[in-house]
Amino acid sequence: MNAPTQGNAFDIPFQLRANDIVRHIINVDSRFRQAPESSTVSDFYFRLLTPVRNIVRIRITSIEFPNNYLFFTLGRKNTTINIQYNLAVPTVFSLTIPDGNYNAYDMANTINAALVSVGLTWLKVAFNLINGTFTFTGNQYFAINCSPPPSPTGREYFVDRPFDYGLGFNLGFTRGMHTAAADASGVWILKSDQCATFNGDNYVLLKINDYDCVSHQTTDQTFTALAKIILRDPKNYMAYDDYASQHAKEVTFPAPQDVTRLHVQVLDGYGQDINMCTAQFSFSLEVLEVRNLSLYNTIRDSLTVRYS
Repeated sequence: MNAPTQGNAFDIPFQLRANDIVRHIINVDSRFRQAPESSTVSDFYFRLLTPVRNIVRIRITSIEFPNNYLFFTLGRKNTTINIQYNLAVPTVFSLTIPDGNYNAYDMANTINAALVSVGLTWLKVAFNLINGTFTFTGNQYFAINCSPPPSPTGREYFVDRPFDYGLGFNLGFTRGMHTAAADASGVWILKSDQCATFNGDNYVLLKINDYDCVSHQTTDQTFTALAKIILRDPKNYMAYDDYASQHAKEVTFPAPQDVTRLHVQVLDGYGQDINMCTAQFSFSLEVLEVRNLSLYNTIRDSLTVRYS
């Protein structure tokens, strides 16, 4: 007699009847969140008009996420650098760009416009596409401070970052003070000492309640999320994830769970809420409701056997 084969995740336990387990597909659209006037697209609550009881599994089956949220923002602290000049009377100009999305040439044009607007017409910046660096040139002494900006909450979070510590990082400058040097013709030149970066985020994390499918670790913390959204397409394109990426986005509960309200957050790799501006997103949440609780363990084990 042949040995019995091991069940797989798609086997239906023989004890089940047609009404023992029910699948629900819940479409969550940020446009229909609770209190839209006092919440944000990246941190909101979504209340189910009809609560779902005794859930054995919850998973995301599709995500529609617009990759047009602003990457350079005051909240991310990547919009400001400090320019020092005038040795006789040391002066510091805090150059701040507007929140937005930039490529390297947009950034150069924006910085030049900001310099002109405050009368610093003697200083200019240009981007070199070949080596990926920015070069500042002027007719007098100047220096650029690319140290991380202080945190308004008192937590020196950005100071400890080896990457993403401010606008200086994106322009290709290491942390600290960079001083221009005069060439033989008397032109003061300061070139970034590493490559500029404008590729934005590679992914964002979708956190829902305390459903911990994804464990994400930074240098000083670990937090969980239900899904990792891969941003394959560039800015101003919609990112679609229909579960074809094979990244697990599901949780099987050890005991029955009820869902009446969802706390939805969109986080960057550092666990910070993303400024979605006015862009909205949506996702589909599949929940399996067990109506025969005496079979809960059988159903749960059938769903999780694939991970054994």
